[in-house]
Amino acid sequence: MYQIIKERSHQLRYIIAANLISWYVHFMGFFTKYISAGSKTAMDMSGKQRTIYAFWHNQQSFMLYPYRKHGKICVLVSMSKDGEFIARALPKFKMKAMRGSTTRGGYSALRGLMDITEAGYCPAITPDGPRGPLYKAHAGIVYLAQKTHLPILAVGAASSRKMSVNSWDKFQVPFPFGKCALVYAEPLWIGETDDIKEGQEKLSRYLNDATAKAEELVS
Repeated sequence: MYQIIKERSHQLRYIIAANLISWYVHFMGFFTKYISAGSKTAMDMSGKQRTIYAFWHNQQSFMLYPYRKHGKICVLVSMSKDGEFIARALPKFKMKAMRGSTTRGGYSALRGLMDITEAGYCPAITPDGPRGPLYKAHAGIVYLAQKTHLPILAVGAASSRKMSVNSWDKFQVPFPFGKCALVYAEPLWIGETDDIKEGQEKLSRYLNDATAKAEELVS
């Protein structure tokens, strides 16, 4: 009986948290001015064809509101308890969740992402998650791009009004009544014979450059 009560209390906590996340992000997004900049090619691709979205782990909260109408995004979410909160909230933004990471359930998650691209979905991955190193892309997303023949759209984000949480990634929480910039790097294609490590370094550079430009736009 105790286990049943405990499980139900956990489920209730997740439900409440998902609704709070949804309410806050929609409120924040409605009262935020969004700016899109960067590669015209990437912006034209976004929402119109299958791609792989990449953004740093601490910028996740910036991405929910702008992409809420996309309808075909599947986010790779860690197996942690914190990941469960995110996974529960994603459907409220018309997004799917694929559980796993580069450290837990990584291969099966990537296999699942490969399968879901065939159904027309666009994977969205934080390449430095779930535990860093911060601002350094792991190999998984590059491998996925190579095997699916889809381009990676690296998106750097910044907000004029935000706070940073005391976590490994300095997770950023945007506040309303400010500006939020999304900067797209040029699409990154990974060929069958391309070196994975070089792809990681290039993606890291694309994301860091895009983030720096986003910071300039909201400063």
